[in-house]
Formats: sequence, C-alpha cells, structure tokens
Amino acid sequence: MNFFELEKLMSSRGVTSLAEIARTLNTTPQAVSNWKARNQVPHHIVAKLNQSSPPIAESSQTLAQPTIFTSPRIFEENTISLSDLLLTMSEQLKLLLLIPFISVFISFTYVKFIKAPEYISWTTILLPENQPGNFGGLAGLASEFGVNIPNNRGIVDLSSPSFFPDLLKSRTFAEKILDKEFYTNEFGKELSLLSILTHGDEPPNYGRDTLINQAIVSINEKIVFTKELKSSLASVSVSAQEALFAKELAEIVLNELENLSRFYKSQRTNEKITFINERIFSVNNELKMSEKKLKEFKERNRQVSSPALQLEQERLERDLDIQKGVYLTLRQQLELAKIEQVQESSVVQVLDRPVVALGPSNKNLVKTIITSLMGGIGLGLLLAFFRSYFNSNNIDERKKIRRTRNFLVKKGKEFKSDRRISGIVSVLFIFGLPFYLGYQSQNPVYFNMYSPKLMFINVVYIIVLIFSILHFIYYTRKLKNK
Repeated sequence: MNFFELEKLMSSRGVTSLAEIARTLNTTPQAVSNWKARNQVPHHIVAKLNQSSPPIAESSQTLAQPTIFTSPRIFEENTISLSDLLLTMSEQLKLLLLIPFISVFISFTYVKFIKAPEYISWTTILLPENQPGNFGGLAGLASEFGVNIPNNRGIVDLSSPSFFPDLLKSRTFAEKILDKEFYTNEFGKELSLLSILTHGDEPPNYGRDTLINQAIVSINEKIVFTKELKSSLASVSVSAQEALFAKELAEIVLNELENLSRFYKSQRTNEKITFINERIFSVNNELKMSEKKLKEFKERNRQVSSPALQLEQERLERDLDIQKGVYLTLRQQLELAKIEQVQESSVVQVLDRPVVALGPSNKNLVKTIITSLMGGIGLGLLLAFFRSYFNSNNIDERKKIRRTRNFLVKKGKEFKSDRRISGIVSVLFIFGLPFYLGYQSQNPVYFNMYSPKLMFINVVYIIVLIFSILHFIYYTRKLKNK
C-alpha cells in the first residue's frame, strides 16, 4: 500500500493532516513523514487497517459512508500484471545477478577441476546365431550319404553367447583379469588390476580372497554388457579414470571373454570326443563279435536250405548291419567333433575394437553451465519474489513502470559499487584458485601445465580476481572515510 492510498482513505474519514494520521494510527508524525517520503506504508499498518471493522476516526461523515473494511484484502488485487513482475525483478536485480553467477561458478569449478573424470572405451561384437552343436553344412552333407547327424541346438552350455553377461560378472572371469598388469598415471608404474582396484601400491591389509571380493564389486561397476533387442549386435563398455587404462582394460576383457567362452566350448567338445571314442571301442568289439558269429555260422552251414537256418542267418546279418551303421555314425560324429575341436575361428566377431576415449564421458561443461545457469536464474527469481512478497504494493501501472526504470538504474549502479558482491566474488575465486592453477591439461603447451584454452581461462580468472579484490578494498576504504 502506498501513502497516496492511505491519504485518500484518511481524507474520506475526515483525517487530513499528517499529525491527525499519526494520532489515528497511534504512531509519530516523523514515522508518517517517512512513509510519505518513501511512498510506502508498512505492512503492519496495512494489516491493522484491513483487520479493523469499526471506523478509525470519530467522524459522523465517516459513519454515514459505507465501510470498505469488510474485505480482508481490499487494497491488493488477486491478479499479477507484467508490471508487477518487472517491478519485483528490478527491486531484486542484485540478487538475480548474484545467484546465477554463484551457481555457474560452483558448477563449472566442480565439473572442470574437482569431479573425477570417467573415460569409456567400448567394443561392438556380433554374437553367433547358431548354437553349439549345430554342424550346419557338414551335417547336411553327411545326411546325403544316409548318415543322420542329430541336431544339438537344444543343448546350451557356458560357451553360449546368452551367458556372456553372467560370465563377465563371474568370479572365474574376474580372477583371470585381476592378475593382468596395467600402467596408470595415478601410480606411475605397472600394477596388477587387483592392486589398482584395491590397495594401490601400498601393502595390502587383507587376504587375497577379501581383495578379490572387493575388486569384483568394482569390476561389475566398470564393465557393462549391452545387447540390442532386435539385433545380434552387443557392446561391452569399460569405464576408468584414465583413457588409455580404459582402452587396455577393454581389450583384456574382450580377449578373456573370448578365451573363456572358447574354453567351455573346447571342454564340451573334448567330453564329446571322449564319449564317442569309448562308444566306438565298444561298438567295434560288438561288430567284431557279430562278424565272427556270422563267419562261424557260414563255415558250419555251407548249404542253408532249412527255414530255421535261413532265419538264423538273417538274424546274424541284421545284427551285423546294425553294428556297421552305428559304427559308421560314430566315426562320422568323431570326425566332425575333431573338426570342431581344431576350429580356430573366434566365438564372436568383433565389429569395433576398443579405442582410446577422446574425452571424459561424465563431464559436459556446456550442458552443466546451461543447467546451472537456468537453475540459478530460477532460484534467483524464487528468492527475489520471496523477498519482495512482504514489500509488494498495489499501485498504478504507470507508477510501476516508472519505478521499474528507476530501480533498474539505481540497482545497476549499486551492483557496481556494492563491496559485498566483490567480496563474495573474491572469496569464491580465492577458494577455486588452487584448482585452476594446479590443474594439468592432457596436452600442455604453456609451462608444461596448461593447454591454450586452459591458459586463457586462468588469465581471465586471475584478472577478475585481482579486479574484485581491488574493487572490494577501494569501496571499503571509501565507506570508512564517509
């Protein structure tokens, strides 16, 4: 509520002078003069006027008039116009500029210098569609000669590609890669993966089994297997804090995954060959026995004329044919199993091999700055309207526009000369100075530390820091001299 509305209200009730207004509102004339100079009435006075139902001044003219105190909020409208928003923003201009700056500065400093980078190296593989035991064209070729080779597509073992995600998370796989050595810039020498993930170059405090259990948790977080739903393509991604380390670890993971899958496939093939050899030995003995029996029968019976002898001969020949068929089938299976055993082709086909990541995957400065800027602006607007809530007025539109223009000019000048702002900026920049100056680029050009981009950032950083400190000192002394 502005003072013009208060005067209008008091004059309608027969109170015209400042002294009378002061007596009516139970305050001093100096306070009323201050309200008039600021053109603003305190909120507790407005609340008092809104809550009072009887007339304030003892005037018969006022009693004759209809009261306007029946509404709890008679001086304020429920709608908010554009001029209200502009007025509030102009009043809180310093806050609206300071909050986004603090938000962007903290976000940029954290992402650029404090947040640990994560590099991702990935490989794309083509999984075989045929299951183990499917001999494809060889089985079809054998069937042309009357040998039916069973199709083993229903047989699933650990060499099946469907078990790749489980193999990557298994303890067996972890133990195979934990003893591999890698060079990292963090330790400056080659260490086993188990040491890198657990105790570093310091002596371990726990046994090997405990360290392996700890390392398995880290491995499961660093290695991610992703399978396309409608495709045979799959990807294996490895994340680490160093790009070269991530690439080398991805290569080891791919090789060990192939070796482990090939091992289970070879193990199954060896078991199959062993079983077939045992069956061949047994069937061969039975075949020899059948041949011997048929030979002895023919030697004893040169002339087979009776029906009983003919049936006996047919039975012996039938047994011999069965044994020959079984023996032939087993020999075919043995040859195919041997071909599968010596097959050197990879279990999976690699479409894209791991490469060194060009940049960290968890640092996106542009996105971070835009997000923090928008968040800072939103927070600044929220705080600005919250602060202006208790100082809001319902005045004419033209006065609001004029006051908005005056506030923009006034607050803009205050922003330049406010030593508190330069003090806050100085403290923030001093706090972030070790991170900016102590950060080493991957491809340094200046002082063996900074890239051209980082050198430019540091120069601007130091200039702004010096300017803000001088600004704070200058206006502090100027304030003391007043």
